[in-house]
Order: sequence, then structure tokens, then C-alpha cells
Amino acid sequence: MKNLVFRYVGFCLIILSLVVCRNTCAASEEAPLTRSAISAWLRGGVPLEAARPAASHAFDGPASSLQKRPDMRYDHATLTEDVTWRGTVQVSGALVVAPQATLRIEPGTTVRFIRGGGLRKARLIVMGRIQSVGTAEHPILFSSDAPTPVKGDWGGILLLATEKRNQFEHTAIEGAETGLEAHFSAFTAKSARVTLSKTGLSLRDSIATVEASSFSACETGAEVHDAEFELRDSSVSTNRQGMSLSRSSVVLASASVTDNGQFGMRADECRLRINSSTISSNGAGAMVTGGEGQIFMTRFMLNKGTALQLASTRMKIQRSLFADNDHDALRTEDGRATVWGCAFRGNGGFNLYNAGREEIAAVQNWWGFDDEKSISSKIFDASREPRSGAVQVFPWLSSQPPILP
Repeated sequence: MKNLVFRYVGFCLIILSLVVCRNTCAASEEAPLTRSAISAWLRGGVPLEAARPAASHAFDGPASSLQKRPDMRYDHATLTEDVTWRGTVQVSGALVVAPQATLRIEPGTTVRFIRGGGLRKARLIVMGRIQSVGTAEHPILFSSDAPTPVKGDWGGILLLATEKRNQFEHTAIEGAETGLEAHFSAFTAKSARVTLSKTGLSLRDSIATVEASSFSACETGAEVHDAEFELRDSSVSTNRQGMSLSRSSVVLASASVTDNGQFGMRADECRLRINSSTISSNGAGAMVTGGEGQIFMTRFMLNKGTALQLASTRMKIQRSLFADNDHDALRTEDGRATVWGCAFRGNGGFNLYNAGREEIAAVQNWWGFDDEKSISSKIFDASREPRSGAVQVFPWLSSQPPILP
């Protein structure tokens, strides 16, 4: 009889404890016990424990600056109406600005592209118009979503068949496959910066005017094909290759092409005008094949290879400085170039190397000396190799011209 009473009391205590536990769970907002957990405990199989809440998602917690929720987000979209961007914008996949639409980007805006590999890298394609106009205090940034962007994180900005008033001012582009690319399009850029991209600038059948801008730390700084390109007060520097130009009309005015690993500039069948510029400290300076043009008041200095190499090029070279290059200063393969009013000094190789059979007119230049023997020692022509053409150096200047770049 006593055992029966103890069992009855024990059963009542169990029921009472379960009721108290249930009320406590409800009052404290903790997850209640599951029915399976109660049954298992009654059978003595597992200890009594409240069910654990589901783990929270990373976006539920405080976000870093790069994880901050964007003000606008696009995923494989097309803008068919005018849009203005401000704050932080995130782009995944391809975002197309339709021909009838204008994309305006306000100062201080940051546009981040989701990293991806293969052929489906995020990119911006403009077929309408883009006006990316920042200020010196509040520039606009196009980059990837990486804390430290690297070359090729995202596709880049492509202008496709748009000849409207496309503008990039106080705009930085970094970490792209091709930072700024144009096909059959036109744009202007001022105080723009393209860096850490495989190709900084690519123009094909396009017209571009770039001022006070820079293209740096890229595999290739600029590629220009069948285009009209004007680069003023700007720099192409610290790239593996500087500028690759073909069949284009190119103007460099007060431009700096420096510290590019393989070469500063390579031009094929172009019309060139290079004024008041600097081509220095590159692997090779400038290599020009075919075409025509003028080089005026330009410095070729401290290049590791030949400073200026011409082949089948009608080129006027006037009042320019060739100094302290490790190899030859000027190398020509025919007699289509004319050189006057220039200064040559401190070059490791020849001041002028005539590799062709035609005669070269190179009078009224300062060769670093005022005596014939010393001047001839730095000239390679028929006097050294009968198969080469002669170089006319007389009359020469007796001192360095006072007006040089």
C-alpha cells in the first residue's frame, strides 16, 4: 500500500514539474521543450534540455563597410529609363543601360561589382548615356566587392555604340578586366583614374578625349585601335606595357609615359602628334612602325632599351631631348625621318643608329660634343657598315639649345 502511495505522489510531482517548466519557458521567451524531448526524458533516454534556436544569418549581425547593405542592388538587369545613383550600389551579373536611358551618378557614390570567374563576370554596359561626375572632395568609385581588389575581379565598363555625351570626371576604376572600354562610342574623361586592371583603357572605332587622368598598375595601360584619342596632362605609368596603338590618330600633349616594364609606347600605322611630353624609365621607350607625325619638345630619358625606334615612318622630330638612355637614343630603318634642333647626351649606345640603306638628314642638332671625331663615335651609319645609309650631321650645334623640354 505504501509503495502505491509513493508512486502516486511521485507521478503528481512529475506532472507539477512539467507544468512549472512549461510556464517558465513561456514567460522567459525561450524555445519550449519539444514533445519528443519530453517523451524521451520520461523514458529516461536523454537529459531534459530546451530546443536550441536556429543559427542567425551573417547579415543579421553588424556589417563591415564592404558588407553594408547597398542602397541599390541589381542582378542581371536592364535600365530602360533614366536613373540616378547615390550612396552604395551593388551589381551582380550584367547591368545594361538601354539606348534610350541615361545613368547619372552623384558625387561620392561607390559602385561595387560582385566577383566572379569565367565568362559571366559582373560588368556595366552602356548603350545609352553615362554621366559619372564626381568632385575632388567626393569622387566616384567603381570597384569589386573584395576588401583588396585585384586585376580581373569584375568585367569593367563597356560603352557600346553610344556617341552621346558620356562623361567620367573625378572617377576611379579599379580591379577590372578592362577598366574603361569603348566600341563605336565617344566619351570624355577628366581627373579619372584607372588602376589594377588587366587593361586600363581600350578603344576601338571610338573617339575619346582624356585630361588630367592616369592609367597605372595594369597589364596594359591603354589599347587604341582604329580610333581618335587625345591624352592631355595625363600619365600612363607602372604598367607591364604602356600604350599599344594601331591605325589611329593619337595626340599626346603634356603626357607622361613612364616606368612601364616592357615598353612605353608601340604604334603601328598611326598619325601621331607628341608635344611637350615625357617618355622615360621604360623597358623600351617608343617603337613606331609606319604612319606619320611629329614629335616636338619631348623628353626621351632613362629608358633601358632604345629610346625611340622608327621604321617606315614619316616623322619630324624637333627640339626634343634624348638623354641618359641605357641603349641607343634614336634608331631608324629608313630615311623617312628628319631630326633637327634636338639634344643628345649621356646615352649608353649610339645617339643615332641608321639601320636602313637610305640617307638620314639630322643637321642642326647638339650631339653632346663640338668636335667631329666625338660626334662620329656616337653615330652608326655607312662609315661603320657599308650596307647602311649615311647620316648627315653637319652643320651641328656647338652647344645645347637653350629651349628644350
